[in-house]
Amino acid sequence: MKLKKGIEIEKGPDGYVLGGDVMEALEYDMLIPLSDEAVFLIQSIGQEEFDEDTLASLLCSEFGMDYTRAIEEALVLMNHWQDIGITRW
Repeated sequence: MKLKKGIEIEKGPDGYVLGGDVMEALEYDMLIPLSDEAVFLIQSIGQEEFDEDTLASLLCSEFGMDYTRAIEEALVLMNHWQDIGITRW
């Protein structure tokens, strides 16, 4: 899996939100808030290919998560990213 090109993370008054040219105009009406973990992962992987193990390893090293929790969080994030259309195979 890879992130689509053109994804931008914007700092707003209430935290980070997802934007960029991959978002359709209507989606800007519903900016998608991002957790610190999601911001870190999106910035870390860039245009590289990744899987749940890649994300879990990054979460463990950056946030000191236990691997079991990190893999669960990675899977949730990957499913969410796929649902909102920012990933590609």
